[in-house]
Amino acid sequence: MEAGRKLGNNSANDMGSTEERWQAFFANPMEWWDNRKDKRNPKYPDFKHKDTGEALWVEGRYNPSWVKSQLAILDERMGSLRDQDSRMRLSSMSGDDFMSFS
Repeated sequence: MEAGRKLGNNSANDMGSTEERWQAFFANPMEWWDNRKDKRNPKYPDFKHKDTGEALWVEGRYNPSWVKSQLAILDERMGSLRDQDSRMRLSSMSGDDFMSFS
């Protein structure tokens, strides 16, 4: 048998790699596609890394216990940033930016 070869589905190894992927996600969430709103198939991942294709599921079997609470915080912060960005774009427009349709 080869040294270092994984036998079967070792949940301890899966937990480590799953936890590492979630840590990578929270360290750089903009490097991941957020598919939660557009999922057509429940088996499709909630998040997918834009370069590596690594996948994460919010309801993943081996997710660390902290994932959902951290995701709620991230969603709240991202929502605040989107709202702030929208307000900044609107406030930077002047009357000359709009076309007259009369």
